[in-house]
Amino acid sequence: MPKRKAKAVVAALATATALLLTACSSGQDTGGGSSKYDPSKPIPGSDKGSFKASASEIRESLKSDAWWYPTLFVDCNDKATKAEGCNGSRTEGVYNAIPKDLVSKKWKVCFAVPHLSDPYWVAADFGAVEEARRLGVDLDVYEAGGYTELAKQLNQIDDCVSSGANAIVIGAISFNGLDAKVQQLVDQGIVVIDGLNGISNPKVSGRAVLNWREMGGAVGDYLKKQNKAEKVAWFPGPPGAGWAEDATAGFKDAISGSPASIAVTKYGDTSKEVQLKLLEDTLQGDPSISVIAGTAVTADAAVAGNVGGGKAKIFADYLIPSTFDQIKSGKVTCGVSDQPVIQARMAVDMAVRLLEKIPLDEKKGRAFPAPILVCGPGAGADANLDSFIPETTFAPADFKPVFRVNGK
Repeated sequence: MPKRKAKAVVAALATATALLLTACSSGQDTGGGSSKYDPSKPIPGSDKGSFKASASEIRESLKSDAWWYPTLFVDCNDKATKAEGCNGSRTEGVYNAIPKDLVSKKWKVCFAVPHLSDPYWVAADFGAVEEARRLGVDLDVYEAGGYTELAKQLNQIDDCVSSGANAIVIGAISFNGLDAKVQQLVDQGIVVIDGLNGISNPKVSGRAVLNWREMGGAVGDYLKKQNKAEKVAWFPGPPGAGWAEDATAGFKDAISGSPASIAVTKYGDTSKEVQLKLLEDTLQGDPSISVIAGTAVTADAAVAGNVGGGKAKIFADYLIPSTFDQIKSGKVTCGVSDQPVIQARMAVDMAVRLLEKIPLDEKKGRAFPAPILVCGPGAGADANLDSFIPETTFAPADFKPVFRVNGK
């Protein structure tokens, strides 16, 4: 559907801006000079794009400065929306990034991530780096070293603050474990963006994070439509990680009432060694498992280890390049893309626009690209590889993680 925004009268828009900034709890003196944002005028490019845009139209958009992307929005201030994590009804729209000309100074932004040991977070790093370069801001990237390293991530956030950060994008290790830290940051006047993984605390300034219930749900929906009595082994990821718990809830809800059933659920870190061990133990204990579903690393490990003699169908609830290759080969049936490159770009754009006191796009606190189920020849007539845009999900093949961007 075409986008409808940036057409409000001056007074209404100015009021919305004030209300949004209050709701975001930024409450800070950002130390900027005079803002280049004029609330009496539409943001240049803010009326472009369509939720139903074609792949070629989207590709062209991502080459431009004020890029746009088909997006789902959640109103975090709606009374019907669950405050913790901002889970509520979605509306279709278009995310329009701010033009770089609206950036008044070289802001300092940090990006705290669980790790950079798999291509998913490398893709997120790439997206954040690209957006920081586009907007001309400083970016420091901190990796904690894994989902068991909550204490280290908290310390890294403190280091980020000590270095003079104006805003922090957090790829949270734990859904609830950063609540107190978020409150502390907000009280200090720092813009906090929940990026990619999910944070419980409703005081975050904005969210660029997909509802992982939909990621697990996309796999469950596919199995339900097949209407077969599949016996599923489910491997959602690290215990306690908000995204893994949400994916599990979405998967369970989606297959409810279908002939497919979950025989076993096993949580574990998203390293290939951990996932392979979980797979081997599970399939040795129950050789009748007909479907292996879970993380992209799980899918890769299942193929590499020829787990269960390669007889079980394999599904991934997110994608990394190697999993995509296995989908193209037919060894993995389908995988779900949450477009981490786009989410990371949204997160950095959100941080900068709030520092510039520009309202969040669509005036809503949460934005995320709709998940895409990507299927290869193993899915038969459901194969849809031709319509998938890899550059929204993967970093370039030659990209190496970048830990610092010096703004212009």
